[in-house]
Amino acid sequence: MVNKSDNMKTGNNIGIDIGGSHITAAIIDVEHPKAKPVSIIRKEIDAKGAGREIIEAISACILEIAADNHPVTAIGIAFPGPFDYQKGVSRIAELGGKFQHIFGLHVAQALKDGCRLYNTDFYFENDAHCFATGAAKQYNVSKKRSLFLTLGTGFGSSFMENEEVLYHHHLIPATGALYGEKFRDSIADDYFSTRWILNKYKAVSNEDPQSVKDMAESGSAAAASVFNNFGSNLGNFLLPWLQQFACEVLVIGGNIAKAASLFHAALIAELLPLKQLPKIIFCEDTEDCILKGAALQTLKKKTEVLQKRKTTQALLPLSSVAPSGGYTIYPTYKSGYTVHQGFEELAAVISKEQFVVIDGYGGVLWENFREQLQHYFVKENKKIFWYDIAACLKPSEVIAAIISDSLNGDDPVFGKKYTGTLSDFFDGGKLNRIIPAAGTADTCIIYGTGAALTKLKAKLIYIDLPKNEVQYRMRAGSIFNIGAEEQTAASQMYKRFYFVDWPVLNQHKEQLLSEIDIIADEQRIDEITWMQGNDFRKTLLEMTTQPFRARPWFEAGVWGGNWMKKNIAGLNTNEINYAWSFELITPENGIVIEGNSFLMEVSFDFLMYTSNQNILGNAADRFGKAFPIRFDFLDTFDGGNLSIQCHPRTAYIREKFGENFTQDETYYILDCEPEAKVYLGFQEDINSDEFKNALVEARQKSKALVVEKYVQIHPAQKHDLFLIPNGTIHASGKNNMVLEISSTPYIFTFKMYDWLRLDLNGQPRPINIEHAFNNLYFERKGNLVKKELISAPLILEEWPGGRKLKLPTHPVHFYEVDRYEFKGSVRINTHQQCHICMLVEGTSIEVVSDGKSQIFQYAETFVIPAVMKQYQLNYLRNETAYVVVAYVKEVACSGYSVE
Repeated sequence: MVNKSDNMKTGNNIGIDIGGSHITAAIIDVEHPKAKPVSIIRKEIDAKGAGREIIEAISACILEIAADNHPVTAIGIAFPGPFDYQKGVSRIAELGGKFQHIFGLHVAQALKDGCRLYNTDFYFENDAHCFATGAAKQYNVSKKRSLFLTLGTGFGSSFMENEEVLYHHHLIPATGALYGEKFRDSIADDYFSTRWILNKYKAVSNEDPQSVKDMAESGSAAAASVFNNFGSNLGNFLLPWLQQFACEVLVIGGNIAKAASLFHAALIAELLPLKQLPKIIFCEDTEDCILKGAALQTLKKKTEVLQKRKTTQALLPLSSVAPSGGYTIYPTYKSGYTVHQGFEELAAVISKEQFVVIDGYGGVLWENFREQLQHYFVKENKKIFWYDIAACLKPSEVIAAIISDSLNGDDPVFGKKYTGTLSDFFDGGKLNRIIPAAGTADTCIIYGTGAALTKLKAKLIYIDLPKNEVQYRMRAGSIFNIGAEEQTAASQMYKRFYFVDWPVLNQHKEQLLSEIDIIADEQRIDEITWMQGNDFRKTLLEMTTQPFRARPWFEAGVWGGNWMKKNIAGLNTNEINYAWSFELITPENGIVIEGNSFLMEVSFDFLMYTSNQNILGNAADRFGKAFPIRFDFLDTFDGGNLSIQCHPRTAYIREKFGENFTQDETYYILDCEPEAKVYLGFQEDINSDEFKNALVEARQKSKALVVEKYVQIHPAQKHDLFLIPNGTIHASGKNNMVLEISSTPYIFTFKMYDWLRLDLNGQPRPINIEHAFNNLYFERKGNLVKKELISAPLILEEWPGGRKLKLPTHPVHFYEVDRYEFKGSVRINTHQQCHICMLVEGTSIEVVSDGKSQIFQYAETFVIPAVMKQYQLNYLRNETAYVVVAYVKEVACSGYSVE
């Protein structure tokens, strides 16, 4: 964390109290907070007025009080809630119509614009907390365990200990406040407010008092009775909380406190069961305390997450990189359209619009993005009203309840795909309340993930973010899941991203594609790139008709090796190892568009949303918008063995995890050391009960398992293909460079034994013995393993200088694998199927189709869309090239069907 205000000067700051009908502001000497506020200004405010009028009223008050005083360092504002006090965004949707026209408005930014105080920090806090902070200083009780109450139009409360307001503590309500706690037949706020007193008085006297003050001053028996009842109720409600919190001081403020003489005795009577009565103070200068407390908020040390991403991997470069002659880690598709660069140019486009909606993927650093644009709006003297769509989210606990069935409790890995939509996370009534009015500002912007749900007719900008960057930010603690107010463990965050957030965000993105006016890549948080929507859609359509690569990304792992580190230029060689390369795991890969040398990355799924028919051809009806095949690397060179594992059966993955098809794999040995091996299939004499007991014992007692007693070990040789249909026990051994050719699901690995090791963070990796035993095929054993699980190549065609081999897959695999071994050239028909290809022997290969050519290097994964029908591979060196091609089988197999 970094401190943003260590060097902040203290002295005269402004404290402001904003109520439903007034604004009070004062200059507060924060170094001497017990001194009386000076230069107090009180102004009326029409809280039901237009947003512009409310902001102008507050701004005018600030400017007036600051005009005749020394420069003000900071401004603290007590604002009624609900309110996002950290951001400075109003969340007041229902407060008797008050402040409803600034719902969702970034009040902090609007006031900075209104006052032109761009170098002044604005702090916001709940009025009850401001009262507590100011009163604690006023009465020298900051270090005591204290409870502060404000009794007025509502029931405000704040707990304090050791000079800190408590927001979360095991001895106080979960919300940190008392207003919502149950009392009698309702909640506390309904009993300890002016409306209860006035309603009660009317019920017993048939009189309709104008105010609590008038009623108290009437001296009537009815008034005395009502106040006595009020004091008894208050004492009865407070008793368990004061006892639980071991409260030493109770400070009561607010307008009702001025009538303390009428309810003090009844209050005390109810508190007598306490072992130690707290010191009770009735505050008669509540407003002064709130003003002081608001100003004192400015002394808080604003903190922000310094580290936005946690990884050793470099960001995508801003502009194209000259080819190195080998494997390229930043493959691009060269568009004939412009990729724009920078916030300034984007701000110029936005400033021409009256209304703009900026939506985007989960994980975007929205406040940073907003501030970057705002910097340029300020330079151009543009007044912008920003509306934060997060104000419309349902409470985090409500969202948690909605998605609970998809998260499978505390399971660190597995949940079930959420089948709802992004709108499930939002309050529909609140979405309808964000209605920027024409003329409110030069430009009104609704921003944040889900902003387009407001249905505002406006220019639509979409901000995309690669999945690897989402995870790097997740690990750094700089982002949350949708609607979450706090971070959970990284594994739980990823689980929720995978099973909940990403499915609804992908669906939302698809729905918006045709409407996007501008799309931007936000991964470089200080330097964006972007395209016009029409240019973007034309580029996507072009890509679906030509060979292309996805952008790979690389991860370390406990068993990782150094083959990629030695053979792939551009990787960070200081990384501990590289276990995986996400070559083509499309749910987490991006595609990089190059335009006038600038690079913009968007998610792979945009291609599928554009034309899954062009990409998948005959397989489009079977797989819809889901790309069915993945290629990835598993590098164990000088590393370790993978865990002993299996993957779920088709019915199991559908029922338990909500996936349409399962994780059927193969291991293609791209390279290996002479003694490399693969664990695959059971020994002939396998006993399932004995094996399970051995696994449980190994886990519980940290006892090494003699794996080869139960699992067969096979020598691995370059270009072997090992078949791993679902339910098959397997693992790659050390010193292999595996090209994993698989169906797309990729996280459903049931580890049974992990060699008693910890992960790279020093934590045990999850073991899933029960899941595994619900899926294992124990009949895959003995001689059957070599016969059915180690592919025996078949020659399909031969010609001078080359041949085509079929590498048979298992009957449950829905994909085929062929290998072309040739010198010179070979022409290949796609037969309306998408081909996923890799040069697995050789240096580089040319792909030619319709007069256009592209070069792909050794070990690079490239995609041939089905619509291409035919393409030619040219290998110009005087040696034999090997190209592996995977594609969907024409005949539906038992391992896959759409339900």
